[in-house]
Amino acid sequence: MTITKTDANNPYIIFPVPDNVENGPRVPPPVKVDTEKLADGVWYLTGGTHHSVAVEFRNYVVLFECPQNEERAVAVLDTVKKTIPNKPIRYVVNTHHHFDHSGGLRSCVAEGATIITQSENKPYYEKVWALPHTLNPDRLARAPKKPIVEGVEEKRVLTDGQRTVELYHLQGSNHSATMLIGYLPKEKVLIEADVYTPGPANAPPVPASKEMINLNENIKRLRLDVQRITPLHGRLVTIDDLRKGL
Repeated sequence: MTITKTDANNPYIIFPVPDNVENGPRVPPPVKVDTEKLADGVWYLTGGTHHSVAVEFRNYVVLFECPQNEERAVAVLDTVKKTIPNKPIRYVVNTHHHFDHSGGLRSCVAEGATIITQSENKPYYEKVWALPHTLNPDRLARAPKKPIVEGVEEKRVLTDGQRTVELYHLQGSNHSATMLIGYLPKEKVLIEADVYTPGPANAPPVPASKEMINLNENIKRLRLDVQRITPLHGRLVTIDDLRKGL
């Protein structure tokens, strides 16, 4: 940074507030959650910048990602209940600890869900969720509940004999060393966050990044038969879309 001018007699400048800001709406628009059926009992929850995936089991639901904040989290939870009624959300899978992907987890704890995350994230969540939350009390602050957090070292399988979800530690990621990905073997669907964000449909392939290359290497290492990828940013794509850019 280079400072080219100072004015000790005018230490600050008052900028006028634009009319559209001064007189604009004070209430944020309602959170939008769209649903797209990927397969029987598998739903892609979009409508914003951060997505989720709901997977229906015989007696419960597994939700991948509850991002951003309480407003988004509550909208996602309500949408899951309407889409898959009469089944509790037993597990919420958190891909990684970054604030925009973990900001809604407190609402899931208040809902009674068990949080599944990579093992190294577990003590961090248990510590921060035990701290006071007083500036803007959320559901968990208003009705405190001890969180149940379960860690995944390298692999965990959730199954009820009919539906199976596999969780894997994404090795070698520079974005987050404690990243989880999900895989539905019957549906051949991969769920990932932040390591591959596809561009709009009909746009040129996204240029290869280290994270994309690493994701592809992990898919090969784990011998996953992936046909479709549900990014938690961007849009639904095929494995060929990922590999076109590599």
